[in-house]
Amino acid sequence: MGDRINWLRTVYSDGRHNAFTDLKRFDGRWYVCFRSGESHASMDGVIRVMASDDLESWEEVALLSTVLDDRDPKFALWQGRLWVLGPTRTQPWPREEHRGRAAWRFQSVGWSTADGETWSAGMVLEPIDHRFWRPREHDGAMWVALHCTNPPEGVEEHSALWRSTDMMKWEFVSMIHEGEYANETDIEFLADGTLVAFVRREEAGGAGTPFKTARPPYVAWTRHDQPLDVRGPMLGQADGRLYVVGRYLEPKPEEEGGGSYRDTRLYRVGDDWQLEELLVLPEPEWATPRAGDNSYAGYHYLGDGELLLSWYSGDSEDRADIFMASIDIS
Repeated sequence: MGDRINWLRTVYSDGRHNAFTDLKRFDGRWYVCFRSGESHASMDGVIRVMASDDLESWEEVALLSTVLDDRDPKFALWQGRLWVLGPTRTQPWPREEHRGRAAWRFQSVGWSTADGETWSAGMVLEPIDHRFWRPREHDGAMWVALHCTNPPEGVEEHSALWRSTDMMKWEFVSMIHEGEYANETDIEFLADGTLVAFVRREEAGGAGTPFKTARPPYVAWTRHDQPLDVRGPMLGQADGRLYVVGRYLEPKPEEEGGGSYRDTRLYRVGDDWQLEELLVLPEPEWATPRAGDNSYAGYHYLGDGELLLSWYSGDSEDRADIFMASIDIS
């Protein structure tokens, strides 16, 4: 383990593909949510919610599902309720009908609870054809970046900022990033009201992951490029500093056949919007080194330089486990 890791634990492992985590403290307990399915791309995904009093023993408190493939769950706290938001994926249709992009459509769904035990039925979230990332509360409302990677009517792929006061219906605020196959985008509000977005994009040959910033009313965005290709992004704060966790794609040399190495890394964001690497997060011993399926972290800052992270790691298709670690970022 790296020198910064205080402790490392397995939250969930059942031999299946468990992935796409988030982490939240609610009503005196710790909660982790993630997708569980036969494989990364299987159509049988459900969302497991686990709870713990001590970060050591975990129990399943909810199994959230629709008739579709439920994926990428994210927590939110709003008006005394814990929410899980996640996109559901339809069965694919023939490639000639989907313009060369994703062969599915997505509809995001929300579940909520007041006590962590009894959960509401899944409720369809508007707008359709969008995937919700991690919502943030600010100025009496919830804000979220939605990405639309298979838009109706041929609209270019994009990530946009939306706002809600009831967690159900969301209103468009501004376009964060359009084109370049922009998709998963995490946001954070700084103490001075600046909104920061970290935008995954995928161009041919790879692309760096840019930061975007906006001041109220959050309709005009400034771009800050950095060269590292980081996917499944988590953007968080601790003691006034920004941190990123994501799947770093490092190009392989041509003599090794091309492609990319893939691992999960923790970065501190510099004043110049460049990433300072702090830690490569561990992989399970049974997984192929730097070739697996990983990232999609959740976080909670405990203070005094101690950061809690959840993430998943495993092989590219068949198996992945859920992990948690205490990280020293001092």
